[in-house]
Amino acid sequence: MRAIISRIRRLENAAAPAQRERAAVEAILEARRRRLGAGYEPLSFPPETYAGCRTSADRILRTRQLLMARAGG
Repeated sequence: MRAIISRIRRLENAAAPAQRERAAVEAILEARRRRLGAGYEPLSFPPETYAGCRTSADRILRTRQLLMARAGG
């Protein structure tokens, strides 16, 4: 009986998976804000920039190419 009550208490006090994931995302974003400053605006590119990209890896590589081109030129 004690084990059942203990298990029920743990389940009641446990955060839902979505809440835990959101908390992790918030922690990452907060660390980024502290590191880059409050006024940081992420760079954005028009959607047609990613024409032909089929996977996330393609999008990451295209973004890196664009950032390198922007920094170099």
